[in-house]
Amino acid sequence: MADDNSDVLDQYLDGTVNENIAPEIKDVIIASLPDGALDYRVTEFTTAPSSSILQLALDRSLIEAIVLPIIKKYTYPGAVPILPLFSVSTTPPILNDLKRLKLLIPCENVSVPKQQLLLPNAPRAYRHGTHRGIDFYVNWGTPVRAVADGVITRAEHDYKEMSADFRLDVLGDAKILGRTPSDVFEHLLLGQAVYIDHGFDLVPGYRVVTIYAHMSHINSSITVGSTVRRGEVIGQSGNTGTKDSTLKKKTGAHLHWEMILQNKAGEYYLGQGEKYEVLYTFMENLFTDN
Repeated sequence: MADDNSDVLDQYLDGTVNENIAPEIKDVIIASLPDGALDYRVTEFTTAPSSSILQLALDRSLIEAIVLPIIKKYTYPGAVPILPLFSVSTTPPILNDLKRLKLLIPCENVSVPKQQLLLPNAPRAYRHGTHRGIDFYVNWGTPVRAVADGVITRAEHDYKEMSADFRLDVLGDAKILGRTPSDVFEHLLLGQAVYIDHGFDLVPGYRVVTIYAHMSHINSSITVGSTVRRGEVIGQSGNTGTKDSTLKKKTGAHLHWEMILQNKAGEYYLGQGEKYEVLYTFMENLFTDN
């Protein structure tokens, strides 16, 4: 839709959402508004002997019906369970309860990014979804390591990249649904991926799964059912599943890493619902280099 009048959305965002993610949330709103929603409409027309007066206004009720729920979603994501994964609870694990958890950072010589857009809970306008993990921007082909002992439950050695046109088609489906469909996220947008099951010992009361996505290569020893040790190299970073990859480019290489916590009440991603300041401090202390 045309967004010539999109500046009017700033009045809803200013002072409400963190300025670091406001542009991305604005993109989500613009993509969600129906065509013409930001067009001024004639509300009154009067004439006089020597002039005519035309009054224009936006349809505020239409705009706010879409804008306000989106702002709520990204300013308090804790109230929203992972969609569309199973959940009967709206209370994700509290980070303070996980403060003893220590993991090996998945790539050597990198740090947890400070940019809010690269951490959990950030909006992802292009797919009408929410970021569930951490994006570690590293060079193409950087070795990727298991963050803890576990068992491989997914290793896509035969991954074939989708076409650019097909990727646009499935993102169109996400726009219609207003969220990222599970099959699109899990099997297409994550690209070549590895899943590791860490069992119930890593975080008491939860089954823990870590995801390593957008990889360019998976080591031949990494197969479903095989065990891996903390620090074992499972493959190399890349950009599979991204727009650049479908255009046969190697730009934008990074490792998308996330942790899913599962219990009888449902499934949540690590850090879900936490404010940026709390989240970054936790993530910074979560990882070690050895």
